[in-house]
Amino acid sequence: MFIKNIAVRVAKRLKQDEYVIDESLSDKDILVVGLSRILMLIRGGWKRIQIPHSTGLLFVGRRSKIIAPSKLRIHGTTTIQQDSIIDARVKKQVTLGKNFSLGAFSIIEGFGVLNDLGDSLRIGNDVGIADHSLISVRGPVTIGDNVIIGPFFSLHSENHNFSQKSIPIRKQGVSRLGVHISENVWIGAKVTVLDGVSIGSGTIVAAGAVVTRDLPENVIAAGVPAKIIRQR
Repeated sequence: MFIKNIAVRVAKRLKQDEYVIDESLSDKDILVVGLSRILMLIRGGWKRIQIPHSTGLLFVGRRSKIIAPSKLRIHGTTTIQQDSIIDARVKKQVTLGKNFSLGAFSIIEGFGVLNDLGDSLRIGNDVGIADHSLISVRGPVTIGDNVIIGPFFSLHSENHNFSQKSIPIRKQGVSRLGVHISENVWIGAKVTVLDGVSIGSGTIVAAGAVVTRDLPENVIAAGVPAKIIRQR
């Protein structure tokens, strides 16, 4: 109980919010997690030195990378799980709010081609992105506060032009409208969000959906392409 109480106090201080640990966890379980977090903090401390604009603690898992840290802005406690990459080589900057978490084997990248970098990424406070996710930053991408995103999520803020049949698609250029996800959105596992989409506050996107058009506030959407199935 003593170890559990200490862990709760530390978690509350880091997250600046209420925190509860499952009663089923033993003191040994908590110690193992704690040791892992300490090792992540040591890795993050070394990487944080390279990020000129950062506040809060940075936890970094094994074999994870931060590329172009000078373009990264961190505004609070941040967790990057193992085998993940944040490539901040964009035209403007990549901004992460407090209590941001990126799951294992995930990628955030704005470095598509040498002659045309991605624009920018801004993620709000208390956002969690689960394992095996991809955010491909080409047009500007914004994600609001309190957004939860399931595993195998992908976001693509670029489309290829293809109107001319006589010219290879790869030579017809691209369009970059950007993607906006408002606050308090829940996106399920294996969802794909395509360029030009805006998702309204309080909306839920069901697992496996492909979002090709705007979704208003407080709806539940599902399917390929995603359609509104009901109001919340």
